[in-house]
Amino acid sequence: MAKRNIIPIFIPFAGCPVKCVYCDQNQITGISSTVSGEDVAHQIARGLENGAHIPAEVAFYGGTFTMLPVEKQNELLQAAQPFIRSGALSGIRLSTRPEKLREEDFARLKSYGVKTVEFGIQSVDPDVLMAAKRGVSVEEMDRTVTVAKAAGFHVGLQQMIGLPEDSFEKDTKTARWIAERGDFARIYPTVVFKNTELYAMVAAGEFHPLSLKEAIERSAYLLDLYDAASVPVIRVGLPQMERSAYVEGPYHDNFREFAESHRQLAPILKKYKAVESVEGSHRAVNRLVGPFGYGRKALEAVYGPVAFRSKNSVEEELQINGEEYTHAFN
Repeated sequence: MAKRNIIPIFIPFAGCPVKCVYCDQNQITGISSTVSGEDVAHQIARGLENGAHIPAEVAFYGGTFTMLPVEKQNELLQAAQPFIRSGALSGIRLSTRPEKLREEDFARLKSYGVKTVEFGIQSVDPDVLMAAKRGVSVEEMDRTVTVAKAAGFHVGLQQMIGLPEDSFEKDTKTARWIAERGDFARIYPTVVFKNTELYAMVAAGEFHPLSLKEAIERSAYLLDLYDAASVPVIRVGLPQMERSAYVEGPYHDNFREFAESHRQLAPILKKYKAVESVEGSHRAVNRLVGPFGYGRKALEAVYGPVAFRSKNSVEEELQINGEEYTHAFN
Protein backbone atom coordinates (compact mmCIF):
# COMPACT_ATOMS: atom_id res chain seq x y z
CA MET A 1 0.00 0.00 0.00
CA ALA A 2 1.38 3.38 -0.99
CA LYS A 3 1.91 5.71 1.92
CA ARG A 4 -0.90 8.23 2.09
CA ASN A 5 -0.59 11.85 3.07
CA ILE A 6 -2.83 11.83 6.13
CA ILE A 7 -3.98 14.72 8.29
CA PRO A 8 -4.86 13.10 11.64
CA ILE A 9 -7.67 14.31 13.89
CA PHE A 10 -7.53 12.72 17.35
CA ILE A 11 -10.70 12.10 19.33
CA PRO A 12 -9.11 10.16 22.22
CA PHE A 13 -11.33 7.34 23.46
CA ALA A 14 -14.51 9.22 22.61
CA GLY A 15 -17.59 7.07 22.14
CA CYS A 16 -16.08 3.87 23.55
CA PRO A 17 -18.89 1.77 25.12
CA VAL A 18 -16.88 -0.78 27.12
CA LYS A 19 -13.87 -1.04 29.40
CA CYS A 20 -11.38 -3.38 27.79
CA VAL A 21 -8.84 -4.69 30.29
CA TYR A 22 -5.93 -2.99 28.50
CA CYS A 23 -7.42 0.53 28.26
CA ASP A 24 -7.04 3.33 30.81
CA GLN A 25 -10.40 3.51 32.57
CA ASN A 26 -10.01 7.24 33.14
CA GLN A 27 -10.06 7.86 29.40
CA ILE A 28 -13.03 5.86 28.16
CA THR A 29 -16.72 5.46 28.94
CA GLY A 30 -18.58 8.66 29.71
CA ILE A 31 -16.08 11.10 28.24
CA SER A 32 -17.43 12.90 25.19
CA SER A 33 -15.32 14.30 22.40
CA THR A 34 -13.87 17.73 22.98
CA VAL A 35 -13.30 18.09 19.25
CA SER A 36 -15.78 20.28 17.41
CA GLY A 37 -16.47 20.74 13.73
CA GLU A 38 -14.66 24.07 13.95
CA ASP A 39 -11.63 22.29 15.42
CA VAL A 40 -11.67 19.80 12.56
CA ALA A 41 -11.78 22.54 9.92
CA HIS A 42 -8.96 24.39 11.64
CA GLN A 43 -6.75 21.27 11.86
CA ILE A 44 -7.35 20.41 8.21
CA ALA A 45 -6.50 23.95 7.12
CA ARG A 46 -3.37 23.94 9.27
CA GLY A 47 -2.31 20.56 7.87
CA LEU A 48 -2.66 21.86 4.32
CA GLU A 49 -0.81 25.07 5.17
CA ASN A 50 2.03 23.05 6.70
CA GLY A 51 2.78 21.40 3.39
CA ALA A 52 0.38 18.47 3.13
CA HIS A 53 0.44 17.16 -0.41
CA ILE A 54 -2.86 17.75 -2.19
CA PRO A 55 -5.07 15.79 -2.26
CA ALA A 56 -4.59 14.76 1.34
CA GLU A 57 -6.74 12.46 3.44
CA VAL A 58 -8.21 13.33 6.84
CA ALA A 59 -8.31 10.56 9.45
CA PHE A 60 -10.24 10.35 12.72
CA TYR A 61 -8.16 8.32 15.18
CA GLY A 62 -8.21 7.42 18.84
CA GLY A 63 -11.89 6.99 19.62
CA THR A 64 -14.85 4.87 18.58
CA PHE A 65 -16.10 7.23 15.91
CA THR A 66 -19.32 5.45 14.96
CA MET A 67 -20.43 5.24 18.59
CA LEU A 68 -20.40 8.99 19.00
CA PRO A 69 -23.89 10.50 18.78
CA VAL A 70 -24.91 10.65 15.12
CA GLU A 71 -25.19 14.44 15.36
CA LYS A 72 -21.57 14.68 16.56
CA GLN A 73 -20.39 12.32 13.82
CA ASN A 74 -22.13 14.40 11.18
CA GLU A 75 -20.75 17.64 12.64
CA LEU A 76 -17.17 16.37 12.40
CA LEU A 77 -17.64 14.90 8.93
CA GLN A 78 -19.42 18.01 7.65
CA ALA A 79 -16.40 20.13 8.57
CA ALA A 80 -14.34 18.27 5.96
CA GLN A 81 -16.81 18.77 3.10
CA PRO A 82 -15.54 22.14 1.81
CA PHE A 83 -12.03 20.68 1.54
CA ILE A 84 -13.33 17.63 -0.31
CA ARG A 85 -15.32 19.79 -2.75
CA SER A 86 -12.27 21.94 -3.42
CA GLY A 87 -10.11 18.90 -4.13
CA ALA A 88 -7.78 19.54 -1.18
CA LEU A 89 -8.95 16.28 0.42
CA SER A 90 -9.45 13.00 -1.42
CA GLY A 91 -11.58 11.52 1.35
CA ILE A 92 -11.91 10.52 4.98
CA ARG A 93 -10.81 7.51 7.00
CA LEU A 94 -11.82 6.58 10.52
CA SER A 95 -11.14 4.03 13.22
CA THR A 96 -13.97 2.42 15.18
CA ARG A 97 -15.36 -0.71 16.84
CA PRO A 98 -16.93 -3.43 14.68
CA GLU A 99 -20.43 -3.57 16.11
CA LYS A 100 -23.83 -1.91 15.95
CA LEU A 101 -23.26 -0.83 12.36
CA ARG A 102 -25.85 -1.41 9.66
CA GLU A 103 -26.11 -0.77 5.93
CA GLU A 104 -27.68 2.64 6.55
CA ASP A 105 -24.75 3.66 8.75
CA PHE A 106 -22.25 2.86 6.03
CA ALA A 107 -24.41 4.65 3.46
CA ARG A 108 -24.36 7.78 5.62
CA LEU A 109 -20.59 7.62 6.12
CA LYS A 110 -20.08 7.12 2.39
CA SER A 111 -22.22 10.16 1.60
CA TYR A 112 -19.74 12.27 3.59
CA GLY A 113 -16.73 10.95 1.69
CA VAL A 114 -15.54 8.27 4.11
CA LYS A 115 -13.58 5.73 2.07
CA THR A 116 -11.55 3.76 4.59
CA VAL A 117 -12.73 2.23 7.86
CA GLU A 118 -10.47 0.47 10.37
CA PHE A 119 -11.89 -1.98 12.90
CA GLY A 120 -10.24 -3.17 16.08
CA ILE A 121 -10.58 -6.93 15.77
CA GLN A 122 -7.84 -7.78 18.30
CA SER A 123 -8.62 -11.53 18.28
CA VAL A 124 -11.11 -14.00 16.83
CA ASP A 125 -10.78 -16.40 19.74
CA PRO A 126 -13.88 -16.24 21.99
CA ASP A 127 -11.89 -16.90 25.17
CA VAL A 128 -9.47 -14.07 24.39
CA LEU A 129 -12.31 -11.68 23.57
CA MET A 130 -14.02 -12.56 26.85
CA ALA A 131 -10.82 -12.24 28.90
CA ALA A 132 -10.10 -8.85 27.30
CA LYS A 133 -13.72 -7.75 27.91
CA ARG A 134 -14.06 -6.63 24.30
CA GLY A 135 -17.84 -6.85 24.38
CA VAL A 136 -18.15 -8.05 20.78
CA SER A 137 -18.45 -11.49 19.20
CA VAL A 138 -16.65 -12.98 16.22
CA GLU A 139 -19.99 -13.29 14.45
CA GLU A 140 -20.67 -9.56 14.87
CA MET A 141 -17.21 -8.68 13.62
CA ASP A 142 -17.61 -10.92 10.59
CA ARG A 143 -21.00 -9.44 9.72
CA THR A 144 -19.78 -5.85 10.04
CA VAL A 145 -16.67 -6.40 7.92
CA THR A 146 -18.76 -8.14 5.26
CA VAL A 147 -21.24 -5.25 5.13
CA ALA A 148 -18.44 -2.65 4.99
CA LYS A 149 -16.73 -4.45 2.12
CA ALA A 150 -20.02 -4.85 0.25
CA ALA A 151 -20.59 -1.10 0.64
CA GLY A 152 -17.30 -0.43 -1.15
CA PHE A 153 -15.13 0.63 1.80
CA HIS A 154 -11.40 0.01 2.04
CA VAL A 155 -11.23 -2.02 5.26
CA GLY A 156 -8.32 -2.17 7.70
CA LEU A 157 -8.28 -4.69 10.55
CA GLN A 158 -6.20 -4.45 13.71
CA GLN A 159 -5.02 -7.36 15.84
CA MET A 160 -3.41 -7.47 19.27
CA ILE A 161 -0.97 -10.17 20.28
CA GLY A 162 -0.28 -11.35 23.81
CA LEU A 163 -3.68 -10.64 25.36
CA PRO A 164 -4.92 -12.69 28.33
CA GLU A 165 -5.75 -16.28 27.26
CA ASP A 166 -3.87 -15.68 24.00
CA SER A 167 -1.34 -17.97 22.33
CA PHE A 168 0.75 -18.13 19.18
CA GLU A 169 -1.81 -20.46 17.61
CA LYS A 170 -4.66 -18.07 18.40
CA ASP A 171 -2.73 -15.11 16.99
CA THR A 172 -2.10 -17.09 13.82
CA LYS A 173 -5.79 -17.93 13.55
CA THR A 174 -6.68 -14.23 13.95
CA ALA A 175 -4.17 -13.21 11.30
CA ARG A 176 -5.57 -15.75 8.83
CA TRP A 177 -9.09 -14.47 9.52
CA ILE A 178 -7.96 -10.89 8.92
CA ALA A 179 -5.98 -11.82 5.81
CA GLU A 180 -9.12 -13.34 4.27
CA ARG A 181 -11.14 -10.16 4.82
CA GLY A 182 -8.98 -7.07 5.23
CA ASP A 183 -7.38 -4.78 2.68
CA PHE A 184 -4.61 -3.97 5.16
CA ALA A 185 -3.72 -4.78 8.75
CA ARG A 186 -1.99 -3.53 11.90
CA ILE A 187 -0.27 -5.61 14.59
CA TYR A 188 -0.16 -4.27 18.14
CA PRO A 189 1.60 -6.10 21.00
CA THR A 190 -0.21 -5.91 24.32
CA VAL A 191 1.46 -3.42 26.64
CA VAL A 192 0.39 -2.74 30.23
CA PHE A 193 -0.63 0.77 31.30
CA LYS A 194 -1.53 2.08 34.74
CA ASN A 195 -5.19 2.57 35.66
CA THR A 196 -6.17 -0.55 33.71
CA GLU A 197 -7.55 -3.89 34.79
CA LEU A 198 -4.56 -5.49 33.08
CA TYR A 199 -2.26 -3.60 35.45
CA ALA A 200 -4.13 -5.05 38.43
CA MET A 201 -3.87 -8.52 36.87
CA VAL A 202 -0.10 -8.15 36.52
CA ALA A 203 0.20 -6.97 40.13
CA ALA A 204 -1.78 -10.02 41.27
CA GLY A 205 0.35 -12.38 39.19
CA GLU A 206 -2.62 -13.28 36.99
CA PHE A 207 -1.16 -12.01 33.72
CA HIS A 208 2.30 -11.84 32.22
CA PRO A 209 2.82 -9.87 29.00
CA LEU A 210 4.94 -11.25 26.21
CA SER A 211 8.63 -10.57 26.43
CA LEU A 212 10.07 -8.32 23.74
CA LYS A 213 11.77 -11.37 22.18
CA GLU A 214 8.53 -13.36 22.11
CA ALA A 215 6.56 -10.48 20.61
CA ILE A 216 9.20 -9.86 17.93
CA GLU A 217 9.30 -13.53 16.92
CA ARG A 218 5.51 -13.81 16.86
CA SER A 219 5.13 -10.62 14.84
CA ALA A 220 7.76 -11.76 12.35
CA TYR A 221 5.76 -14.91 11.65
CA LEU A 222 2.55 -12.93 11.28
CA LEU A 223 4.24 -10.53 8.87
CA ASP A 224 5.19 -13.52 6.73
CA LEU A 225 1.62 -14.76 6.86
CA TYR A 226 0.17 -11.41 5.79
CA ASP A 227 2.80 -11.00 3.09
CA ALA A 228 1.96 -14.43 1.66
CA ALA A 229 -1.69 -13.33 1.51
CA SER A 230 -0.72 -9.99 -0.16
CA VAL A 231 -2.20 -8.01 2.74
CA PRO A 232 -0.04 -4.96 3.62
CA VAL A 233 0.70 -4.42 7.32
CA ILE A 234 0.87 -0.67 7.77
CA ARG A 235 1.98 -0.72 11.41
CA VAL A 236 3.72 -3.21 13.70
CA GLY A 237 4.14 -2.06 17.30
CA LEU A 238 2.65 0.82 19.25
CA PRO A 239 3.19 4.46 18.28
CA GLN A 240 6.25 6.10 19.82
CA MET A 241 5.79 7.09 23.46
CA GLU A 242 7.80 7.88 26.56
CA ARG A 243 9.06 4.97 28.66
CA SER A 244 7.12 6.36 31.63
CA ALA A 245 3.86 6.03 29.68
CA TYR A 246 3.63 2.28 30.21
CA VAL A 247 4.44 -0.16 32.99
CA GLU A 248 5.37 -3.44 31.36
CA GLY A 249 5.28 -5.25 28.05
CA PRO A 250 6.98 -5.55 24.65
CA TYR A 251 7.33 -1.93 23.63
CA HIS A 252 10.25 -0.59 21.60
CA ASP A 253 10.62 2.41 19.29
CA ASN A 254 12.14 0.07 16.68
CA PHE A 255 9.72 -2.81 17.17
CA ARG A 256 8.92 -3.30 13.49
CA GLU A 257 12.56 -3.13 12.48
CA PHE A 258 13.32 -5.92 14.96
CA ALA A 259 10.47 -8.00 13.54
CA GLU A 260 11.59 -7.41 9.95
CA SER A 261 15.13 -8.45 10.86
CA HIS A 262 13.86 -11.62 12.51
CA ARG A 263 11.80 -12.44 9.41
CA GLN A 264 15.02 -12.67 7.40
CA LEU A 265 17.07 -14.20 10.20
CA ALA A 266 14.93 -17.18 11.20
CA PRO A 267 14.92 -18.96 7.79
CA ILE A 268 18.67 -18.41 7.39
CA LEU A 269 19.36 -20.06 10.75
CA LYS A 270 17.10 -22.93 9.72
CA LYS A 271 18.56 -23.43 6.23
CA TYR A 272 22.30 -22.85 6.48
CA LYS A 273 24.87 -24.88 8.38
CA ALA A 274 27.49 -22.20 7.76
CA VAL A 275 27.26 -18.51 6.87
CA GLU A 276 30.44 -16.70 5.91
CA SER A 277 29.14 -13.77 3.87
CA VAL A 278 25.99 -11.75 3.27
CA GLU A 279 25.78 -9.45 0.26
CA GLY A 280 22.92 -7.48 -1.24
CA SER A 281 21.24 -4.15 -1.69
CA HIS A 282 21.62 -1.59 1.09
CA ARG A 283 17.98 -2.02 2.05
CA ALA A 284 18.06 -5.82 2.15
CA VAL A 285 21.30 -5.96 4.14
CA ASN A 286 20.16 -3.27 6.59
CA ARG A 287 16.88 -5.08 7.13
CA LEU A 288 18.70 -8.29 8.04
CA VAL A 289 21.28 -6.54 10.23
CA GLY A 290 18.43 -4.88 12.09
CA PRO A 291 18.40 -2.21 14.81
CA PHE A 292 21.40 -2.26 17.13
CA GLY A 293 22.84 -5.09 15.02
CA TYR A 294 20.11 -7.49 16.19
CA GLY A 295 20.29 -9.83 13.17
CA ARG A 296 24.03 -9.57 12.69
CA LYS A 297 24.70 -10.46 16.33
CA ALA A 298 22.34 -13.43 16.12
CA LEU A 299 24.07 -14.75 13.00
CA GLU A 300 27.54 -14.31 14.42
CA ALA A 301 26.54 -15.98 17.68
CA VAL A 302 25.82 -19.12 15.64
CA TYR A 303 28.26 -18.96 12.73
CA GLY A 304 31.10 -16.80 13.97
CA PRO A 305 32.31 -13.71 12.05
CA VAL A 306 30.19 -12.91 8.98
CA ALA A 307 31.22 -10.48 6.21
CA PHE A 308 28.42 -8.05 5.32
CA ARG A 309 28.67 -6.19 2.02
CA SER A 310 26.16 -3.71 0.59
CA LYS A 311 25.88 -2.66 -3.04
CA ASN A 312 23.87 -0.08 -4.91
CA SER A 313 20.78 -1.81 -6.22
CA VAL A 314 17.10 -1.01 -6.44
CA GLU A 315 16.30 -4.72 -6.14
CA GLU A 316 15.75 -6.25 -2.70
CA GLU A 317 18.31 -8.94 -3.45
CA LEU A 318 20.32 -10.84 -0.90
CA GLN A 319 23.06 -13.45 -1.32
CA ILE A 320 24.23 -15.86 1.37
CA ASN A 321 27.68 -17.36 0.77
CA GLY A 322 27.49 -16.09 -2.80
CA GLU A 323 24.21 -17.79 -3.66
CA GLU A 324 20.87 -16.07 -4.11
CA TYR A 325 18.69 -16.21 -1.03
CA THR A 326 14.92 -16.07 -1.30
CA HIS A 327 12.84 -15.62 1.81
CA ALA A 328 9.63 -17.58 1.30
CA PHE A 329 6.85 -18.14 3.83
CA ASN A 330 5.90 -21.73 4.55
